[in-house]
Amino acid sequence: MDEEPQLAPLTVPPSLEALDSEGRIEAMVAWFFENFEDPAYETPYDGREGGYQYIWGGPHEAADYIYDHFPEATEEEHSEAIQRIDADGPYWAPAGHRVLPPDEDFDERPAPSLEERLAALAGQLDVLTGHVGEMLALQQKGAGVGIGHNNPPPDAYDPPALDGVLESIAEIRVELARPDPKNDAAEEIVTKAEGRFARFLTWFRNLVQEAPTLIVKGAIGGVGTLLVNYAVKHQAEIMTAASIVAETVSDWETYLNSTF
Repeated sequence: MDEEPQLAPLTVPPSLEALDSEGRIEAMVAWFFENFEDPAYETPYDGREGGYQYIWGGPHEAADYIYDHFPEATEEEHSEAIQRIDADGPYWAPAGHRVLPPDEDFDERPAPSLEERLAALAGQLDVLTGHVGEMLALQQKGAGVGIGHNNPPPDAYDPPALDGVLESIAEIRVELARPDPKNDAAEEIVTKAEGRFARFLTWFRNLVQEAPTLIVKGAIGGVGTLLVNYAVKHQAEIMTAASIVAETVSDWETYLNSTF
């Protein structure tokens, strides 16, 4: 009988000592999503058996981990971190990167090949498509209004062309559908997408870090606030998907360039 896959241990929780309250909350949320993920990513689903089949353990809830692993945080900080984690659902599976083959140590686990990462890319593109589409709708709804009257739009708010990001997602899907996407993809399409995804990731990272403070200061208002609040609410899922997409497409672009 084949041995069951094992899980790598949870990562060491970061110290909260030098952080302000918002930083402590963000650190707890980030740590949780280093170790757990939405079961929709990799957990098998069987409707006849009652839904997701948590073959690697679970379902897990944030409250079972946040309190115990961050005893130095306040009750209010614990509650806020858990609320942000559970914004997209209360049940979580172990992160896919923690699943180890039988009898293989975590340090010895090989990195996924580019072929494997390309095969898994469609799922992250699905996640990114939904969120970029929502943010584009909010941006178009504002059409330039909602910025504080006395201040120009801050760099953190000013997004890249979100419709261009969606265009590149659609084009990358076409390239992934080729019989051998790793080798046969159109280099110019992948290169253009790499730049767009990298700019989006940089913008989004800055947005969730800086824009909430700018809202409080009055530099962003109205519809701009709605866009920022959406980004902050879904930051863990968007950041995960955008990071994976940007890194995978970047490595794909590097590989294609090296073959010519």
